[in-house]
Amino acid sequence: MRQFTYKEIKKYLEYTNENIIPLQEVLGKCFICGIPLDQLELSEGPEKQVVCLKDRSYFVESFNSYENAESELEFQPELLKKDNFGLIPGEIILLAWCSGKNTEKKIPHYYRIYAVDVATSIDKLLNKNFLEYGNYHEQLNALTVPQLRELLKDNKIKSKGRKKELVQRLLDNNIHLSNIPEVFKLTDEGEKILQYNEHIVSAHKDKFFPVYMAARYRKAFQYPIRFEELKLGVLDILIEEYTKNNMLFQLSECFEVKGHHLEVYYKNYEQALVYYLLLIIIKLYDLTRKIRFGITRVDYSDIDRLITVGNIDKKKFDYLFDRALNLIDFEGYDLELIFLDEIDDLREIIYNADYIKTQEYIEKYINGDFYIEHSPVKHYMLISDIKKY
Repeated sequence: MRQFTYKEIKKYLEYTNENIIPLQEVLGKCFICGIPLDQLELSEGPEKQVVCLKDRSYFVESFNSYENAESELEFQPELLKKDNFGLIPGEIILLAWCSGKNTEKKIPHYYRIYAVDVATSIDKLLNKNFLEYGNYHEQLNALTVPQLRELLKDNKIKSKGRKKELVQRLLDNNIHLSNIPEVFKLTDEGEKILQYNEHIVSAHKDKFFPVYMAARYRKAFQYPIRFEELKLGVLDILIEEYTKNNMLFQLSECFEVKGHHLEVYYKNYEQALVYYLLLIIIKLYDLTRKIRFGITRVDYSDIDRLITVGNIDKKKFDYLFDRALNLIDFEGYDLELIFLDEIDDLREIIYNADYIKTQEYIEKYINGDFYIEHSPVKHYMLISDIKKY
């Protein structure tokens, strides 16, 4: 009979909470039969937290499946490579998260994303002196305003005011509480680690630019470099690579990320529009050449938004449209045979976000039956083979 440890059950609970169902919906019940555990006969081991004795064998099968799923995870090699301090990228992200958090705060489950066993890595960060426990003042600062107010009320002290005032009031009244959680604090060495690896932490927060890409290309640029500049530099490297290899799908992804980055980080609406125009042109090329999988979406909302926020008139739009055409070798993709003979019509269609004209354009070039659904309210149209409906 398999013997479980408390650590194994804890990891299983974390996995369940992150990937299957929120624990608040199942805690206190048997994970197999769903009956409250206090009404059932339980085994002696730590698995009694999650399963009754009757269903233990089924739980063992479930646990084995979970272990196999964890062991079969594959990670980009950059996520597993240690730096000069013995840390992998996920541990740097964990270090950043821990700063100022109390030890009872639920830590994100980083294993499936970054191959980080949180408990082991926190011990590692503490042992390497990148992380330490804060003083009493810092412990109080890590509490929430409602928690601080409750503590003040318990000690019959005024509980109104801002957080900083509430903390100071507890200190001024010489109230020392022994039952509040410890708080994590970065050491000077930990601060230096995060400063040097700002690109790792920023990439973790950026939904368009994965951490492994930041780690892969960081050494290609002179240190120091701001994350925004690193990201644009990497995108330019990828665009050049994908262009040489005629990788249109990957190019489209790069254009989307670069357009978004120029708009959001740099507020450069004109340059962002160039890349969004490229996306629309390639999208229409995909339609006419039938290089697609399932439903294709044509959405002019980004174009419409940038024309508005950038106050871009027709003359400026035409100039940016020409710039977009010159950024890619259309001849290499046979695009000039598709629509460049009617490029002026295409300009008008895109500038005016004209879905009716777009439909006419698509009908002219697509061979065979297809299905078009136009949603003016939601600002897009869907195109697919009619056979799939």
